[in-house]
Amino acid sequence: MSKVDDIYYIEENSFDAPWTKEMLESELLSSLSVLETEICGGKICAYALGRVVAGEAELFKIAVLPEFRRQGIAERMLASLHGKMRERGAEFCFLEVRKQNAAAVLLYEKLGYELVREIPRYYNDDDALVMKKLFRD
Repeated sequence: MSKVDDIYYIEENSFDAPWTKEMLESELLSSLSVLETEICGGKICAYALGRVVAGEAELFKIAVLPEFRRQGIAERMLASLHGKMRERGAEFCFLEVRKQNAAAVLLYEKLGYELVREIPRYYNDDDALVMKKLFRD
């Protein structure tokens, strides 16, 4: 399996509306993309994907295979991804998260993200919270 195949497998097992393999591959090939992965048992078990443009970073995706959740993997990956984003000149990172995804919201708050605004019905069945983390020295 290729890296794209591994990431797509995680994507399919993590989201109700996963990106297509072609969407993932296109984003991974972009020079603007920033990727962090975690290896468990010799294969990719988690990934975080974002992008940096003109000093602004956005977190697109973070996913951990169900059998590896609740082990601190997401927190480690995000900390590392934030470092890569800063190296590329990002001054902050923002994201959208489902309002009902309490575990994700708590993780983002723990890592210093703050609520910017809500977007009603951003997802078909849920509102989105827009959160932002400033990168400070």
